[in-house]
Amino acid sequence: MPTNKKEGLIFGISMCFIMVFFMGLLNISIHLGGFNVNSIKTAIIAFPVTFIIAFILENVVIGKINHMLLEKFVDKSDSKNAYILFNCFFIVTLMSLVMTIIGGFLGGDNAQTIFSEFFIRWPRNFCAAFFLNILVAGPISRAILRAIQSKNDAVDDSVLANQNND
Repeated sequence: MPTNKKEGLIFGISMCFIMVFFMGLLNISIHLGGFNVNSIKTAIIAFPVTFIIAFILENVVIGKINHMLLEKFVDKSDSKNAYILFNCFFIVTLMSLVMTIIGGFLGGDNAQTIFSEFFIRWPRNFCAAFFLNILVAGPISRAILRAIQSKNDAVDDSVLANQNND
């Protein structure tokens, strides 16, 4: 897991990038009647705005709620996997609730359509986002983070070795 703000930012960006792109592609493909070149183009065009909204929302609102929930449900003595699973569950639940509504508006739906179809869209989005997070985004983002931390550790070891040689 991230050990400083820089690592947290990199981890957050990679998680958000993967989640926003693939969840957007899923919902756009459903909205346009299938996965095709047009749905991919639309997902790429919609990505920057959706990414910015999701990243700010997660860091300003959802992240704070998630942190409070983690403090209530995960103890320091719990395993790293328990922390990851609870974190994933809380983030996915909260973000999928909010982004289902925001995504509807960004997709051009009116409020009546968004709220009348909410209980069809949200469970689908929750399930897709949960498995995307657990099976794809989380492992990739943690691998990126481990690579950065390994590089930093190697640099730190090199600096220590140079100091000891002096």
